Amino acid sequence: MSSLPTVSVIIAAFNARRWIGLSVASAQSQTLREIEIIVVDDGSTDDTSEVVAGMAKNDSRIRLIRQANAGVGAARNTGIRFARGRYIAPLDADDVWEPEKLERQLDCMKERGERTALVYCWHKWIDEKGASLGYKSNSTIEGDVRSAIMLRNFIGSASVPLFRASAIERAGPYLTRDEQYGGQGCEDWDLSIRIAEKWEVGLVDDVLVGYRQSNACMSSQVPSMAMSYQVVMDQARARNRDLPETIFRWAEGHFHSYLVSKSYDGCDYRSCINSAARAILSDPMLMLNQRLHELSFKSLVWLLTGKRRSPNRRMLASSAPVVDDNHAVARISLLEKIQARRWASVVGA
Repeated sequence: MSSLPTVSVIIAAFNARRWIGLSVASAQSQTLREIEIIVVDDGSTDDTSEVVAGMAKNDSRIRLIRQANAGVGAARNTGIRFARGRYIAPLDADDVWEPEKLERQLDCMKERGERTALVYCWHKWIDEKGASLGYKSNSTIEGDVRSAIMLRNFIGSASVPLFRASAIERAGPYLTRDEQYGGQGCEDWDLSIRIAEKWEVGLVDDVLVGYRQSNACMSSQVPSMAMSYQVVMDQARARNRDLPETIFRWAEGHFHSYLVSKSYDGCDYRSCINSAARAILSDPMLMLNQRLHELSFKSLVWLLTGKRRSPNRRMLASSAPVVDDNHAVARISLLEKIQARRWASVVGA
C-alpha cells in the first residue's frame, strides 16, 4: 500500500479455519477501500494461517502475523501495535460485516467530531451457517454513556466498534488472558468502558454486523467469561467510585442471567445453576425471572440423571423470557417493567 490506511481492521484468529475466509472476505468487501487487514494467528494448530496467506497473495491490504498462543486480548493488542490507521476496527474471526459498515461508522465519527472516540452499530445473531437467529440489537443510546455501559454491554460484540486509534493509545489496550487470571470474554467490554469514561460514543442505527453463535466449546467458556467479568468490573468499580453501587449489582445480575442461558445451551449444567444463584444473589429482583428457575431446574434434573441432552442448534437471545403459562407471563412482564425503569433511570431517559 502506497499510502497510510484510514482504518486498520484487526482480526485475532485461533483455529479459525472454518470461518476465517468469510470474515476476511467481509473486510475486503468494505466500500471504504482505504483499509488494512491485519490477521493475528494466535498459535493456531489448524491451517488458519495458510488460508489467510492464500488470500493475501491477491490482496496487498492483508497482513498475516503469527504468534504463540496468548489469548484474544493479547492477539488484538499485537495487531494494534502493527496498525497504521487512524481508526481501529476489531473483527472476530467468525463474524462478518455488511459492506458499508466501516464507511458509515467513519462518517458518523467525522460528523460527531473529536470528542467521540467510539462509534457502534447494531448487530444480529447468525448461526453456524450464517442464517439469522432472529435476534438483533436495538440500543439507541449515544453521547455520554459511562453509566449505561457499566450496567449493560449494549454494544454487544467485539466486532461492532470503530475506535479512534489515539483513544486506545491513551486509554490502554485490551486486557490479556493473563491479566484476567486465565479468563477471557469481557476484554472488549472493558475497553469500551474505558473509552466511555473519557469520550463520547456515537451510533449508526442499522444492522451492519453478523455475530456468529456457536455451541463449540461453550461449556468451557462460561467459567472463563465469569472470571473475565469479575476482573473487568472490579477494576471499573475502582475507577468509578462516584457511580451508585446499585448499577454494579444490577449489572452483575444481568450478566450472570446471560450466562445461565449460555451454559444451559452448552450443556454445562453445573455452571447454569451457579450462574442463576449468582444472578439472584446480586439482584434479588431476578427471583421474578421464570427463565432462571426453569433452566436451573432442568439443569438439576440433567445432573441427577447423569444424562446430557443434545446442544441447541438454534440459540435463543438471552433476554428472551421462557414462559409456560399466563402466570409466568405476568411475572416476566413485571420484571421487564422494573428493568426498563432501571435502565431509564441510569441513561436519563
